[in-house]
Amino acid sequence: MAAPTRTQVHLDTAMTNLSIAYRNANYIAEQIFPVVPVNHQSDKYFVFDKASWFRNEAGLRAPGTRGPEVEYSVSSATYSCTPISATKVVPDEIVDNADNPLRPRREAVEFATDKVLLYLENEVASLVFGDGVWSGSSTPGTNWSDSSADPLGDVEAAREAIVKAIGREPNVMVIGREVWTALKQHSQIQDRIKHTTLGVLTTQLAAQLFEVDRLLIGNAIITSTPEGQSATYSYVWGKNCWLGWVPPNPGLMSPAAGYILAWKNRRVYRFRREEELADVYRCEMHFDVVATSPDAGYLLKSVVS
Repeated sequence: MAAPTRTQVHLDTAMTNLSIAYRNANYIAEQIFPVVPVNHQSDKYFVFDKASWFRNEAGLRAPGTRGPEVEYSVSSATYSCTPISATKVVPDEIVDNADNPLRPRREAVEFATDKVLLYLENEVASLVFGDGVWSGSSTPGTNWSDSSADPLGDVEAAREAIVKAIGREPNVMVIGREVWTALKQHSQIQDRIKHTTLGVLTTQLAAQLFEVDRLLIGNAIITSTPEGQSATYSYVWGKNCWLGWVPPNPGLMSPAAGYILAWKNRRVYRFRREEELADVYRCEMHFDVVATSPDAGYLLKSVVS
């Protein structure tokens, strides 16, 4: 037998340039609804009466008269920013004994932050794809998984409903991953793009087809089983399609399907638990996801099987 052996001359150690971790590659919550900083944790915002602004009341002013006088009313709605946090404790022993490339403190910050971002993603998805949130909603007569379906026509009907409600074209479309997969394979869509340069449906090309500025695909996944059980995973964004008007920048006197109202910035706190010989990293965000103009959104439900 040859001596020395491989195990005698080499002790296995962890690689320093590679490690494996899983996280969502991107979240779309803050791409759908702009984040609006607010000065107080809870407060009110003004809502102008829609009917007054669309009523045709101007008219001829006869000499010596005041002419038509017009009025509008203003109401208010409330918000309340809830503190959402995730905390990771890092004992000194873990830091002192961690092999390269592990960085327990940095990993704790990223882990806690990702927990808060996943929570926000889930909250926005629940609102955008929620029942009873938007003034308009419907289920297509033919499922988009069927080649005879008319996804372009279904979206056009939703567009017309929004324009008729707020006088503006919707500029954002949100779909779940499974919807995107069905659209890429749908014969109606394939027929529209077959003469393009690549003949492949991209998000930019799909946005043009559906006449929106932005088409967002919800790819985020979530563990759907409690800790301790065999893990199963599901998409945060379901089998729906949402169309809405959201201004590129929050402003005054403009409708918006929704906003993320945030009190203070999302931040990470670091503090010491000396009795435990550990550092603590807490990511925290105070926010409220609000459908500020329900008539500026339209939900197409269960568009794929």
